[in-house]
Amino acid sequence: MSPRNEEQLKSLREDRKVQIMEAAIKVFANNGIKLTKISMIAKEAGVSHGLLYHYFQSKEEVLHKSLAWAMSGTDELFGQFEGLDLSPLEKIKRFTKLALMEGNSDTFRVIQHISRSEEVADETKKLVEEGGTIYIAKIYPLIVEGQNAGEIIEGDPQELLELFLTVLTGIMTDDLPWWNKNINHRVNLLLRMITTR
Repeated sequence: MSPRNEEQLKSLREDRKVQIMEAAIKVFANNGIKLTKISMIAKEAGVSHGLLYHYFQSKEEVLHKSLAWAMSGTDELFGQFEGLDLSPLEKIKRFTKLALMEGNSDTFRVIQHISRSEEVADETKKLVEEGGTIYIAKIYPLIVEGQNAGEIIEGDPQELLELFLTVLTGIMTDDLPWWNKNINHRVNLLLRMITTR
């Protein structure tokens, strides 16, 4: 077997780091910030403590970098339907379905844990605040467009947005497998709180 070249080693290191960050998001989502231990992340990732510490110096760094990595996919999440010829309501439905998918919802759950935790570094709290503005910037115009098209009920768009995101966040912290069993029907039920039909 020939030795790996530098490009292969770099790719292997990056794959391992992503593996650890995916595991970290899942473990933080399921256990919260305070109860998560490095050993739990290492076990979920299928790596040793030593290898995990080769990539990250502390639990706080794992949290921050994993969350930044997970949130970097936000534009991609919205990009999946932004360019499509869909009504504003259909775009909101697609976003809702994507948000409720396992994996995507873990990131939202970690954000909720961070917002309720006093043990999180300021830079991570700032990351969450900045990330939240992205969702507002993407969904708010859809609500306004939906109101103009007669798909979304009248009222303060900011208030409707906050209601929608609060309920969606509550669902993500509850029983996602139940929601995903008949997701189209359940998303339609959820959106009745802001739609005209």
